Amino acid sequence: MQFRAVRYLLPGLFLLAAVDLSAFYIQVHGIVTEHFSGDLMKGVQVRLVKDSIERETVITETNGKYELYLERGYDYLIWFHREDLVTKHVRIDAREIPLFPDVPFYDMDVQMSMFRWIDKFDFSAFDLPVGKAEYKHSVRNLNWDVGYTERIRPELARVMIHYEREVGARNKLAARAGTTANIRKKKRKTVQF
Repeated sequence: MQFRAVRYLLPGLFLLAAVDLSAFYIQVHGIVTEHFSGDLMKGVQVRLVKDSIERETVITETNGKYELYLERGYDYLIWFHREDLVTKHVRIDAREIPLFPDVPFYDMDVQMSMFRWIDKFDFSAFDLPVGKAEYKHSVRNLNWDVGYTERIRPELARVMIHYEREVGARNKLAARAGTTANIRKKKRKTVQF
């Protein structure tokens, strides 16, 4: 009797051993840069919100890089924030990814450009995600919603044109008043002990 149980159990164990038991994941990574100069941005909080619950926050180093890992079956928002910058976010809908995808992971390279916050300026266009991605069964992959991007692009471009004009006007006013937006700091004498 024991031999018969082992005979049926053994092929099942081999089958389990052949199956890759590592979990599927989505790797989201990228670099955060300054919108106008392209400089790498340090100290930007990249916050992962999973089904409306904040899960993780990473802060960019001097190289501007960040990396997050997502699971299938959830709806994510990834927020990019620093106190002196305009906050932006993207949405990644991973709810439709099948239980056993064709690949062990998806790789999403999300580059984000940030720019300085100014008082009394309407940034409400950035209340919406600047990008949306979702699983497409037809191609069996996570894809960016290009149609959504094309629909919001004219409004974001309009806001950025007004933003640049406003920054220019404020810099002119500051120059006339004898101050500049970029005040040089006085050099401090270094004292060694």
